[in-house]
Amino acid sequence: MKISFIKSASKIEDWIQDDVTEFCFIGRSNTGKSSLINALANAKVAHSSSKPGRTNVVNFFNCGKFRIIDLPGYGYAKASKSQIKFFDTLINDYILHRKNLFGVFQICDANVITEEDAKMSKFFNERFINHFIVLNKTDKMPLSKYQNNMPKVSKFLNVNFDKIILASAKKKTGINEINSKIKQALASINQR
Repeated sequence: MKISFIKSASKIEDWIQDDVTEFCFIGRSNTGKSSLINALANAKVAHSSSKPGRTNVVNFFNCGKFRIIDLPGYGYAKASKSQIKFFDTLINDYILHRKNLFGVFQICDANVITEEDAKMSKFFNERFINHFIVLNKTDKMPLSKYQNNMPKVSKFLNVNFDKIILASAKKKTGINEINSKIKQALASINQR
């Protein structure tokens, strides 16, 4: 997939104003959102860091007929109260008010799924048909362990199996599946 960085914005008035379809990538800090975007692009287009909480703006990426949006991480406890409030406002403004938003890829660390992830999954599920869970970092253990754990994960996050993607940005697994979900969603727009 050809992806290029467009801009970062910390205020609604700086967001791109048009009608291009957008898919956002969101998750707790340090789940590998930027690394997954780089794996999709097969190039370093998003800045990734080993330190959590580095994405503190809304990042816009051009993908031709659509855009990918990299949002700040939710539930980042090490930030100051004012930073947390700022992140929460930025996320809420985008999720609740962005008319371009057509799908959400919620990135979770396959090895540490939290109550915060479950709460956010419920929130997204109620608002978007195209809400997918990407369980990243599946390179830490044999894939069969994650596959066997799927019924539990599906129940905990309250999503169907077909909405869960096992992925590893490091090994570039699950990338084709993310691509496929985006294509299916875009095709559904064209059928309207």
